[in-house]
Amino acid sequence: MSESHGLLRDPQPGQEGYPGNPGFPGFPDYTRYSGATQYEGHSFESHRSGQIEKGSTPRGSMEGRPTKELDWDGEKDPENPMNWPLWKKVIHTAIPAIYTFGLTTGISTLVAGLPGIMEQFGETSRNVALLPITLYTIGFVFGPCIAAPISDLHGRLVVYKVNIIILIICNAIAVASDNFAVLVIFRFFASLGGSGVMAVGAGTMADLWLPSQVSRVGVAYLLAPFLGPSMGPLIGSYVIEQYGGDWKWGIWVVLCILTPVAIAIFFSSETSKKQILAARAKRRGSHPQGQGFSQELRKIGRAMLKPWHMCIFEPVSLVLGLYTGFSFAMIFSFFGSYTYVYSTVYQFDARQIGLCYIGLIIGILLGLVTFAVFDATIYQKQWYAWAPDPSVHWIVPVMAGVPFAWGTMASFLSCLAYLASAFKPADLSSAVAANGIFRFALGAAFPNFVFQMYQEMGINWAGSVFAFISLAFIPVPWLFFWKGKMLRQKSSYELSKY
Repeated sequence: MSESHGLLRDPQPGQEGYPGNPGFPGFPDYTRYSGATQYEGHSFESHRSGQIEKGSTPRGSMEGRPTKELDWDGEKDPENPMNWPLWKKVIHTAIPAIYTFGLTTGISTLVAGLPGIMEQFGETSRNVALLPITLYTIGFVFGPCIAAPISDLHGRLVVYKVNIIILIICNAIAVASDNFAVLVIFRFFASLGGSGVMAVGAGTMADLWLPSQVSRVGVAYLLAPFLGPSMGPLIGSYVIEQYGGDWKWGIWVVLCILTPVAIAIFFSSETSKKQILAARAKRRGSHPQGQGFSQELRKIGRAMLKPWHMCIFEPVSLVLGLYTGFSFAMIFSFFGSYTYVYSTVYQFDARQIGLCYIGLIIGILLGLVTFAVFDATIYQKQWYAWAPDPSVHWIVPVMAGVPFAWGTMASFLSCLAYLASAFKPADLSSAVAANGIFRFALGAAFPNFVFQMYQEMGINWAGSVFAFISLAFIPVPWLFFWKGKMLRQKSSYELSKY
């Protein structure tokens, strides 16, 4: 890929990152990595023909594994997930997409149930009542960092199975309890133990489809982390209202989404190339020597710490993390501001407030379609901030959510593509995980002060504060045009050359 004023341009055929070549940035490589054996300077054919220098060990191979079992048995190998029947590939594509949607919907379905939580548990503080939502969101900061290295070692299916069990059981305990502390603690464990799909879901897509197909079939999976939190208040408000204001239905509805997914997972197949070939080797009488338990623990520990190191010491991850994190957190801030604005100014009930999120949903869909590199959030935030007034029709601030979410989604996808183009496969998983740490950490924090902020400062100026903060982020895209190369050179990690 050529460099121009720090901007990463599209890679050319033969370069790393070009579709069909190693490093294709359609998805983060940690999600694409399925254990395919990598050879430094050697092809599979040269390995089979014995041309690799004696005593050398191909990177990614298992000690003692016969050479004939290191790769698929030809292009039409039926065990290769890319050769599965179309119906089977579609089902295995839908599982992580629906799982992620149900998982992230659970962040905000309880928003409409906050009055019921405060009433049942005698909580007078809104921030305390928000803890089941706040800690559930914080779980997304840590869960994927744990699941990604485990997936690399033991495959994707085990992560799905363990995660969905933890997610359902912990949510069930939380909703069945009449103790507030139990509710809060098990909501946290639900997301901590259940959010691994955020790390390995796209890898399933890349296991199943060619790089040229992934960007099309993976749309639903990319959409889910944004669509879930935006649709959660809408779904939760209608369900909770339908059942007499019982806040517990804000969790039950999530379990209703996830239970069919759990059943499908236990009937699904492993898609990781590494695990499929290892199982085949054992069936053929080979018993490859794996890593010792202590080695696995050290590898997992290093992989878990790398995203946190990048959050602090990696310039590209830090800047893009703050940039996308603020935009993502603004969606979470609407959990408080929408409730205050539309109940105070327009006297909306819970269901009507839920419908106001349709503007965000439309914007997210538009952002996914356009996938443009621009920051269009400043004007929209001012629009929403100064529009709410009894003399102004409610549709005006609702429609302000469309371009806001449009710009947020487009900028996020652009940043993800930049990370995927800049970082080498070995570090890309951590770079994307670091970006997730910023997004969900800020997303957990914003709802805790937004409601009070609107009460104390008033609707107009409270909304404008976010617009003023956004002014500081206007130069970020241009910074990467201007000084992108310099930022990448300051990295302590090996970045792509193009």
